[in-house]
Amino acid sequence: MSVLQQNFAQSVPAEKKETSLDQNLRPPFEIVGDKSVRERITGMINQIVESETGRQTLEIASKAGYKLGMEFAFGCNGGCNKENKNIILNPVSKDEVLVGVLIHECRHAGQFERGEYDASDDKRPRRETIKTNIMRTRAVEADAQATAVQALGEMMEKGNETPLFAFCRQPDNRAIGKAFEYALYEDNALQNGHARTAAFLAWYDNEPVKKAYDEAYQVEMMQRREDRGDNKTDTYSVSQSAARIVKELCLNNDGSCYFSENPKVLESGHYVAVNKESAEKIGVLLARAPVAGKSIENDPEKFSRPRPDVAVIAARAGKGR
Repeated sequence: MSVLQQNFAQSVPAEKKETSLDQNLRPPFEIVGDKSVRERITGMINQIVESETGRQTLEIASKAGYKLGMEFAFGCNGGCNKENKNIILNPVSKDEVLVGVLIHECRHAGQFERGEYDASDDKRPRRETIKTNIMRTRAVEADAQATAVQALGEMMEKGNETPLFAFCRQPDNRAIGKAFEYALYEDNALQNGHARTAAFLAWYDNEPVKKAYDEAYQVEMMQRREDRGDNKTDTYSVSQSAARIVKELCLNNDGSCYFSENPKVLESGHYVAVNKESAEKIGVLLARAPVAGKSIENDPEKFSRPRPDVAVIAARAGKGR
């Protein structure tokens, strides 16, 4: 029986724990909603702050003035609005699930506070290459999930296992949960960044999720800008390395970088590969952008192909199985 399975058998549902309106966080969040909403969210906050990563992640968002609330949302458990500084949670979801969602969304708030651009902002000129946009938007999501599961793992160490198992039971999180669990067999993996890095990399194993984000942050944003005529200023000329992206995104709350693998891996293979249908849409929209740069980094079909050295390593690994 795995470590997660053993702990899960003894878990206590999060929503059964006592709640109040007193947040064990300074400064406390402003929570918008009736008493029931405020009690639910306060209960989540008071669980999360038992984790140092969780507490600091929430503290950054609360200090920045983000408000918390609940709204019904189709197809998602929550969201973070940079412009209005609102974080919303879906009241239909169970509190034990929303604990991880709240950490995830507060991590997005922290990313924004550190200067990350909002990929859903269709008013922002698209200066970065398609490859850079894809690497960056995917890393933003991978980091938010890795931070959530890191905090949940710390909560498990304090005796509160339920939110971690609720996270791992979500279909989109199963690869992340499995990688995180496996990494925890290594000594100090929770402290040295190895478990968090494993969770980050496992995010890329979910092809439908990657496609959904590429459609939302690349195709839809490009289409909106074309519809308004804004694409005439989109150069797609600025290239960023994975090393830079990791250095700017994969941060512990003390500013150090938790990513323990070679960032170069994020520049090839399934980490940057784009679904064929999405790649075709991007190609059409890019061809209609008057000043868009022409390079391999703006051709998903080309930059999605693995480099020769990566292909050789993969082939060798396959023979060894």
